[in-house]
Amino acid sequence: MPLDRPEGKRLINTCLQLIGQATERHAFLECSGRVLVGVSGGIDSLVLLLLLTEYNRRFNKQWEIRACHVDHQFPNSNTTSLKDFFVTCSIPYTIVKTKARTMIEKAEKKCYRCARERRKKLLEVAEKNDIFQIALAHHKQDVCETLLLNMIYNGKISTLVPKQSVIHGRFFFVRPLYYVDKKQIKTIAELYGLSPMSTPCPYYQDSKRESIRQFLEKIKKDNPDVYTNIFRSVYHIKHAYMP
Repeated sequence: MPLDRPEGKRLINTCLQLIGQATERHAFLECSGRVLVGVSGGIDSLVLLLLLTEYNRRFNKQWEIRACHVDHQFPNSNTTSLKDFFVTCSIPYTIVKTKARTMIEKAEKKCYRCARERRKKLLEVAEKNDIFQIALAHHKQDVCETLLLNMIYNGKISTLVPKQSVIHGRFFFVRPLYYVDKKQIKTIAELYGLSPMSTPCPYYQDSKRESIRQFLEKIKKDNPDVYTNIFRSVYHIKHAYMP
């Protein structure tokens, strides 16, 4: 699917520049590299796949891009539209079905167990295909929410990083949308008629992340820069005022 609509040209160019900043500053997705894109079916991961494909074409990076969807088989799960999307984008893909649904239903920390199982499957698919970089669709707002989640619920100051080493540096989770705003992603999805292509998690409304998101959205009404300020704070820690 070419990203060539005149009305979205400036926005696409901006997002591609932000992806370039992330890959260059944090040294991932080198030229002629291979990458597995985790596609949940939500608009964030769909837009990530489109932008990476466009970046690869426009700047001749010669990336080998493969998509992977982990299907936890929640009620009414259907991957047909997702398969059609991969075919339209001419992207080779893998869809992995798991039996994690029962485990997640019984777990106290449902989001943690679900994410852990999904990443486990992504790593298995990556290893099978001899790929060592896995791209995830986390963006600027996710960074902010994770920072507050860890402070409030885990008693620590930490958040998502652009390039995360796993299994002793054998694999890396990378986040090309690290500097991209959620609003930009939504606008791209609207321009190209994208809508979620997978069944949403039945527990998302009860998640701690959703509570943090709603809290920040309330603050945003009075302070539109709340996400930008929290994101900037990650890079502006005043050590003199920390114990």
